[in-house]
Parts: sequence; structure tokens; C-alpha cells
Amino acid sequence: MQETYFTTGEFAKMCNVEKHVLFHYDDIGLFKPEIIKKNGYRYYSYHQYFTFSVITNLKKLGMSLKDIKIYLEQRDPSMFLDLLEEKSKQVAEKIKYFQEIQEMIENMKAMTTEGINIHNNVYLESLPSEIILPSNNMENSPNKTFANFMQEYIKFCNDLGITVQESVGSIISVNNLRKNNFTNLSHLYIRTKSFLPGKTTIRKPGIYLCGYFEGEYDDLCHAYKKMLNYADDNGIVLGDYSYEEYLISDIAQKDQKHYITKLMIETLEDENDST
Repeated sequence: MQETYFTTGEFAKMCNVEKHVLFHYDDIGLFKPEIIKKNGYRYYSYHQYFTFSVITNLKKLGMSLKDIKIYLEQRDPSMFLDLLEEKSKQVAEKIKYFQEIQEMIENMKAMTTEGINIHNNVYLESLPSEIILPSNNMENSPNKTFANFMQEYIKFCNDLGITVQESVGSIISVNNLRKNNFTNLSHLYIRTKSFLPGKTTIRKPGIYLCGYFEGEYDDLCHAYKKMLNYADDNGIVLGDYSYEEYLISDIAQKDQKHYITKLMIETLEDENDST
């Protein structure tokens, strides 16, 4: 008996659970000891350990005790294969989700580090191409607030299965900057690794006039005026759009006066002419 079967305490210790878990599973008819003596002593066989492990792992995958009970009562090899296939897909989805979380963390670390170590106020930088997912055009839309567009854009991303976004940037036309319309945004956007036909676009590679601004978003106009003056004074021909990315915002900084925004304005400069 002792070589083949285990008491409730011994079996609970093997399974790394408290004895009351085994009692509860017995009460609901999910997992019963193989032998119950007339004196009430319960004994579990060694092969029941593997059944208990299945229950534990199915619970980890979010399966209810009720559904696990149904499976165990009806199980056969074909049903087991179907269950494994279903759970394999769920695990793959979880892996993808946590990979996206990890990527988000690394991106946020890089952006925050850049924000902490800002140096040149205005400078030319060669930027690579970037896949971005823009919102619908929001320029000249007086009947909608920024909050409305933000809400719609997050729903738009979620509908595409993009549920992890570490930062939402903004796109504004240089034409609006020239007209001092510093809040008339054209699009919201996020950077993404996946190209979605008809949805994503490419932020083209090239030389960008870049600058950092420390302060509240409503005061970005001061940085833009400085950058436009810099471009004019140095004969830099600007392109169509500026991209705004928020390196340090409310998630990392309590005081809005110390938010850090990076501004990147397209130019028509040749890469060989940049310094």
C-alpha cells in the first residue's frame, strides 16, 4: 500500500497544494482518491499525479473547474488532441501578447532614456523608415475634440487586434505650423512592426529637423517657432509634416512642466549634406 498509494497529506505535498484543495475537488466530484477505506482514510495512486497536473495546468490556462470536470468525465484521445490544439493556440496568443509587452517596455525605456539625456535643442538627424499606423485625418475638424479622436483611434487599434500601445504620437502639417495653427493635428499614430495593407503607412527615411521641448503640450508652439526660424536662417527646405513623440509624459513625470516631447520635421535635405 505504502509503495503504490499515498495518503492525502503525502499526495498534497507531491502536488504542492494544501490538503483542503484535494478535499474540495473530491466534494465537487472533480478529482477523487482512488481508494476510500471504511474508516474514511483516503489514498491516491501515483498515476493520479498526472491527472492532477492536467487539472492544474488547465486552470492556469483559464479553464473553469466546471469545464475541467466535464472534460475529465468525457475524455478520450481525440477529445484530448482537440483540447491540446485549442490550448496551444491560447498559449501562442499569450506568448505574442507578452512579447508585445516586452517590446513595449524596451521602447519605453529607450524613449525615457532619450528624454533624460536630451542634448542639442535643434539639429538635423538622419532617421530610418518607420511603419506607422495613422488615425483617420482629423485636420480642420471643429466639431470633434482631441479626446474624441483619441477615443476613436484607440478603438480603431483594438479592432485591428493592436491592444498594446506604449505611446501615441501626433502628426501635424508644416503648412499649419507656418500658419501658427499649432494644434490643428492631421493624424494620431503609433509605430508598429506589422504592415497592414490599407491601414499602415511608411514614415519615409531621410533628414529630419529635430528638436526637444520640455514643458506642457500646449506650449509646443514655442519650440516650433524656434525650429522654423532655425530652418529659415539656415536655408533648410522643410517637407510636408512634423511628427511629435512624447518621450516623457504623465506615465513617468508628475509635473507637466517637465514633460519631454521630440519634434521631427521632414526636410528635403540630402543625407550627404547633413552634419
